[in-house]
Amino acid sequence: MPLTLEEILALPDIGQKISYLKKGRKTELPDRCKLWDDWNPERHEIMVDKERYPDRKVLEKEAEKVFDEKTGKTYEIEAQYKTEPVNRISIPLEQDIVNIQTAFTVGTEPSIDCTPTDDDEKKLLDAVKAVFKSNKIKYQNKKIVRSWLSEQEVAEYWYATDDDSFWAKFWKKVKTTFGGKVKPTKKLKSVLWSPFRGDKLYPFFNDEGKMIAFSREYKKRLMDDSEIICFMTITDKMVYQWDLSKGYEERTTFAHGFPKLPVDYAYRPEAYCTKINTFRVRLEKLLSNYADCIDYHFFPILELIGEVIGFTGKTKDRTVKLEGEGAGARYLTWDQVPDTIKFEAETLTNMAYDMSNTPRISFETLKGIGKASGTAFRFMFMGAHMAVENHAEVIGEFMQRRVNFIVSALGAINPSEFSKASQTIDIETDLVPYMIDDLNDKVTTAVSAVSGGVWSRREGIMFAGNADRIDEELKEIEEEQATKNTKTGEIGQKNAS
Repeated sequence: MPLTLEEILALPDIGQKISYLKKGRKTELPDRCKLWDDWNPERHEIMVDKERYPDRKVLEKEAEKVFDEKTGKTYEIEAQYKTEPVNRISIPLEQDIVNIQTAFTVGTEPSIDCTPTDDDEKKLLDAVKAVFKSNKIKYQNKKIVRSWLSEQEVAEYWYATDDDSFWAKFWKKVKTTFGGKVKPTKKLKSVLWSPFRGDKLYPFFNDEGKMIAFSREYKKRLMDDSEIICFMTITDKMVYQWDLSKGYEERTTFAHGFPKLPVDYAYRPEAYCTKINTFRVRLEKLLSNYADCIDYHFFPILELIGEVIGFTGKTKDRTVKLEGEGAGARYLTWDQVPDTIKFEAETLTNMAYDMSNTPRISFETLKGIGKASGTAFRFMFMGAHMAVENHAEVIGEFMQRRVNFIVSALGAINPSEFSKASQTIDIETDLVPYMIDDLNDKVTTAVSAVSGGVWSRREGIMFAGNADRIDEELKEIEEEQATKNTKTGEIGQKNAS
């Protein structure tokens, strides 16, 4: 019978306990060495594989035969060679594609859709946004997506730390006084774990596919520069830590104080650029070999046909006299090779971006667009937006779980203010693909929709890009409209009199 999580944690043998916790992972660990070799241009095959791409051996001195008068024998001296490095051109293709995909996915911050039903829910919504701001979530989102695309998996761990200044700033911002009996002193912080950061991640799933625990194996450097291997397990209530280098010594155990598992996790079965890996390898080999050819043929080679019978002229007008059938001279040139190289290089590069639904954001590709409208850009970036929709299956769910956890965590940290609101508030978050907005198009669309009765004034203001201060904007519009109506009424009364 398979053991439950509670039974595993109750095992007296720590080594056996950790072994079972690792088996809770349903997928293979990512090969982070292979992933890093693909991600880092300095680790590409063209740079490090000297067997497949050896350096060039150049003849320095030809073999010769030497007669020894003393022995009367002829000895052969072997030819001498020297090694010259070949051109090794690495292309950070994976980095460029992943960075562009990351920018399109979370370059625009995910939307937060919430309509508070009372003042407590409004304060809680403001508190969630304050947590996002204090943790610089808009930058952390990019790290998360970049790690997920390139490293296959990433985890975000939330914990509470002492910082009462956070709440002082928050209450000042919402312009209200602290209403609870006990002032909160804890602030929510987060940290990312991923393979490139030196972490081995072990999510523990139950039979229904729900993650009920999360473990992390990592190395910790001590003050004497020695390293120890640590193992950390987090459940919905507790955090356990062991030092594996000391015979599975249990280091610390504590309750994290949150009502939910404080870990968000995202996984993909392969790196995003795995399918275009062969294109990049071939492209690097092609450009490196072509660079060698250019170096070899940089100085023109003069071909002489016939027998040299003499020279005429001096330094500048010096010529060679040739005679015989077909006598003449010409420089060796390439007529077709550069075109074939250019064709293959462009084809491989275009296929890499097309197969990954990634637009090429460069001056050369965008210089002919001119003053294109926002609609034109939407058509141009349709492939990238479709890719974002696919990313949303995992990343969108990741973002929603984060919001749900923060809501519950704020209710636990500050129960007097947010306990009730955290159970009733409904906050939804969605990915918003990055787009070069045409403000004129957006305002025209908003005006048409509001005047036509399709949208409310609130929806029109949000679409035009003023969602951050929508209540203030609506109030100002109403005040201006009231002032305008008052002036119109006064003018009408004067005309009537």
